[in-house]
Amino acid sequence: MSRQFKFGLIGHNIGYSKSAEIFKAIFELKRMDGSFENFDLEPVKFEKEFQTVLDQEVSGLFVTIPYKSRVIPLLDEVTPVARSLNAVNSIAFRDNKLFGDNTDIIGFALPLKPQAPQLNKSNALILGCGGSAKAAIFSLHTDFEISQFTVLGRSSKKLTEFHRSLEYILLDSIINTAILTDFNFDSSAKFAILVNCTPLGGWNHPGESPLPDGFKWEMTQIYYDLNYNSDNQIVSEASTNKVVTIDGSQMLVGQALRSFQIWTGETVSFDDVYKRVFGRVNSPSN
Repeated sequence: MSRQFKFGLIGHNIGYSKSAEIFKAIFELKRMDGSFENFDLEPVKFEKEFQTVLDQEVSGLFVTIPYKSRVIPLLDEVTPVARSLNAVNSIAFRDNKLFGDNTDIIGFALPLKPQAPQLNKSNALILGCGGSAKAAIFSLHTDFEISQFTVLGRSSKKLTEFHRSLEYILLDSIINTAILTDFNFDSSAKFAILVNCTPLGGWNHPGESPLPDGFKWEMTQIYYDLNYNSDNQIVSEASTNKVVTIDGSQMLVGQALRSFQIWTGETVSFDDVYKRVFGRVNSPSN
């Protein structure tokens, strides 16, 4: 392929990201000419700096916190799912127009497929109320038929907005929201899965736990942490307590490969990319 591609990631405090490593692996495997760059944009200058990125003739962009919602008004078209979730994580460029999509949903579902039997028609505990939490709930509902969700966050206003944004697209679901510090667990509470959609425990907050007071590991069967740092203490703690653990590395590769397909029309092996970036085979189909 003779065309040279230039992709990138826009976000803030994103030095930890492995997206560049993923695309280095993709370019090598596909024998393509291409580059990838992190664009760390200042929140107070976001719109201006976003235009500066566009002026560099990029071929596709990832979007991460805190811009998944903020970027939407700057786009020409947004897919119905991304619009419903009010979260764009992937931007394609066609005919001088910007197209927003959400590939987090596909990436999130990949590593959960082997756990489908214990997830179907069960319930979930979600920590956080941002764009990633919306994608997680949407996937759990549409791919695994989960219809009962408990969502814990730190802001009453954000939780209210979060609930309103989902109640119209997940009409047959029960979504309960509560302030993290105010929530009291029933001693017999059981959740098929606990999903951490906060940055706590991740690269920028490695020593901070996202777990609410009163939570015990016997309350869940699966712990899914969207962070993918190797020193994640909560993932290790969950594993020690014999809970099935999943970190965000498979999701990261899965959503990247879907975006790559949207941007180029090309596909590449999940296992080959994952092994090059994370040093092990961890197929979502196993």
